[in-house]
Amino acid sequence: MSPDERADLLRRGYRPIEIWVPDLENETIRAQLAEEARRVAEADERDDVTDWLEAVGPTDWDKP
Repeated sequence: MSPDERADLLRRGYRPIEIWVPDLENETIRAQLAEEARRVAEADERDDVTDWLEAVGPTDWDKP
């Protein structure tokens, strides 16, 4: 981004932010993500959240 583009965005009320995301090239991160995915899949097979969702029901969520 050029300095002029940055200045224009700042003038229009935008501000820069910094966002950190996982580095998918990093083997440690890839291993952590694979483990999390495995645990989620295992939990999906073991636990059915449908009963819980029906117990708390959308009406509880919709209350002001």
